[in-house]
Amino acid sequence: MNRFYHPERLEINQNIYLDDTSAHHALQVMRVKTNDRFIVFNGDGFDYLAEVIEIEKRKLKLHVLSRSINATESPVKVTLVQSLSSNEKMDWIIQKATELGVNHILPIYSTRSIIKLDTARAEKKLMHWQQVAVSACEQSGRAKIPEIHQPISLIKALQLSMLNKNTLKIILAPNGSASFESLPPLNHQDIVLLIGPEGGFSEEEITLARNHLYIALKLGPRVLRTETAPLSILSIIQYRYGDLS
Repeated sequence: MNRFYHPERLEINQNIYLDDTSAHHALQVMRVKTNDRFIVFNGDGFDYLAEVIEIEKRKLKLHVLSRSINATESPVKVTLVQSLSSNEKMDWIIQKATELGVNHILPIYSTRSIIKLDTARAEKKLMHWQQVAVSACEQSGRAKIPEIHQPISLIKALQLSMLNKNTLKIILAPNGSASFESLPPLNHQDIVLLIGPEGGFSEEEITLARNHLYIALKLGPRVLRTETAPLSILSIIQYRYGDLS
């Protein structure tokens, strides 16, 4: 069943209007008609069944019929700390990470990051990334939207990760000594996953991460692109610790 995001409170027997973008897609692409039904969600973890009750030119009025628990969230909570990359690559990473159940995405500046954002551009990018995540939730069936944070420096990200002691912290490193087989079993822990930029992390950055209790993990014999690495490791994490089977 088709899904649409509605960024406001939802209640049974409530009448709502879809935003202009969603209404355009529903009317022009899906060709919805009066009495058609689909799912609306607002990020609270529930799915709301809604019915089209009125079509006014470019406006789509819905009536919320019922609410049900959405059971697509993974049992393992993952924060992706991703070095900033080019526009298309970041969009791809956020889209796929959302589909694979990540809970938080923290963009960071590292030594070899090719993207630098001033405050205004960072705010604009953050809004765009949130929309990418929303679209990925619509497609993948999730009802909770990953929280995407403002970009910060690597050292600040490492310091923040130390605030929660009950985490398994992993940095992908081509020369890492750990493998997935050597990782400890999770004991009600969250996972923090640190991914480098196009040129990878410097040796100094990898050492710095190790000093902040990150495990340097080697993901096979081949060097993966920055947009391929999170897709690969998140799939493995969900298979080993989460709900991929």
